[in-house]
Amino acid sequence: MTTHLTTRHCALALIPTLTAALLIQACGGGGDAVAQMAYGADAADGARSSAQHRDRRHDADALEGAWQSAVSIRDCTSGAVLRSFNGFTVFHRGGTATATNSLPPSGNGPAFGTWKRGADASSYTVTLRLFRFNADGSFAGAQNLTRKFTLSDDRKSLAGTLSTQILDPVENILQTGCGTETAIRVAAS
Repeated sequence: MTTHLTTRHCALALIPTLTAALLIQACGGGGDAVAQMAYGADAADGARSSAQHRDRRHDADALEGAWQSAVSIRDCTSGAVLRSFNGFTVFHRGGTATATNSLPPSGNGPAFGTWKRGADASSYTVTLRLFRFNADGSFAGAQNLTRKFTLSDDRKSLAGTLSTQILDPVENILQTGCGTETAIRVAAS
């Protein structure tokens, strides 16, 4: 009975540790975090060596990281600014992205999507999608967003254009839009 309880307690004690390790890995931490927490330093050394080998084959892209942007929605014909707001995007290794903005959160959720490098090393295209909500909280549809920009030579800023489609709940296009953005990399302090 004592062995059974001890095993159960050990297994329960490992759950928070493994959960934390998986969260670290999901948020950009290396596989060695999981290995070290689960199996000890010897396994972590092997995972670290494997990760270093993998990183040499797939170097981190200059875009990866957190970016804060200033967005201007414009009239697609005249270019006049209709409204402006701030945005925040995280470009993850492997080509996924998450984004949000300073507009009221009751009107839309966070955006999720993908990014890819263009023909040259400094041009990128990002495709995002978010859900929209009515003032009463009911589902209003979705919004597709395509951002095309160029990364500066120092890799600390970017500038580009965006286009958007506002969709109803059954995916009919209600409205299209245009805009511009500039962004700066959020540096670790």
